[in-house]
Amino acid sequence: MDRISDYDTVTGVCEDELTLKGSRFIGIIMPCPDESCIQANIAKVMERYRDATHYCYAAIYNGSEKKERSSDNGEPSGTAGKPILFTLKGTGLSDVMSVVVRYFGGTLLGTGGLVHAYTETSKLALQKVQRTSRRACAVYRFTLDYGYYSQFENKMRDIMARRPECEYSDKVDVRAWIPMGRDEEFERRITDLTERHVRLWKMDDEYI
Repeated sequence: MDRISDYDTVTGVCEDELTLKGSRFIGIIMPCPDESCIQANIAKVMERYRDATHYCYAAIYNGSEKKERSSDNGEPSGTAGKPILFTLKGTGLSDVMSVVVRYFGGTLLGTGGLVHAYTETSKLALQKVQRTSRRACAVYRFTLDYGYYSQFENKMRDIMARRPECEYSDKVDVRAWIPMGRDEEFERRITDLTERHVRLWKMDDEYI
């Protein structure tokens, strides 16, 4: 089974627009980590632009294990959703949605004109996005004696993706995030460090 991997996504919402032969096209880029966000995002856009003619979109979600959805929302088949999706795929981003709102201006644009309008509007909005990286990590839980924990803090800091979470009692219960691909190295190192006096529980992989 394939494991998750690092990927880039967006922070916040941004938008831009263009006008073509009287029709107004507004592109909105929004975070979309899972399928349930699609309708929620559409509802927000429809509330803001209530009198628009079309609300076309594409979404890429589910982290590094990417899934896709798109909609022409009444435009001729293949003239809106697919062009928007094509622009999204070109960025390499995931957990992102591009909605293009259209106010019809009275002049038919034809198939080529629609593809151009939806593509360019999505591109304009995408130029404004702020990117952020999500790092894929293996997650471990384990318990250490205090003597081993002081060594763990000093000697394992370089391999951890973030500060570990700890609960203190007669021993230290630790949760550690290790960058994907370095988990086997981590297991070897902590086993050697504790002279095999550690039992590791591997949890579900996570993004941070």
